[in-house]
Amino acid sequence: MHLDLIRNTAYSDGSGTFGSLSIDGEMFCATCEQPWNDNRADISCIPEGDYRLLPYDSPAHGPTVVFHNPELGVYGTPSMVPAGKVARTLCEIHVANWPFQVRGCVAVGSQVMVIPPNGRGVCSSIATFKSLQLHWADRLNLTATIRSGS
Repeated sequence: MHLDLIRNTAYSDGSGTFGSLSIDGEMFCATCEQPWNDNRADISCIPEGDYRLLPYDSPAHGPTVVFHNPELGVYGTPSMVPAGKVARTLCEIHVANWPFQVRGCVAVGSQVMVIPPNGRGVCSSIATFKSLQLHWADRLNLTATIRSGS
């Protein structure tokens, strides 16, 4: 299964990065990330590029996946980072509504909208994430591409 995360520059600003997620070419949901902050851990969206998605059982978010592409400085888990190298790790897909709730990860929801009291985010994140978990089933053989759109 392949996921395409296409960022929408019209919705994205200094408070967050928003886009859409397709599964094998079919639109699935909306996404929410931190704004671009020079790829700094915990405060930046994930760099554009191609990734393997690896199964990960997150202590905070349960069964999910992490992005992995060493060429972009993104490793699935800290144990995968070569000794002496500084890199980002644990960039997950998980439940959240607003950009400040994700620390370098991707949140999924049914649509991008203004959600009081914190502004633009994604709604129905729990239900959307549960549906995504059903799609990816065993979380094996998953890939993803992140890119900007209009």
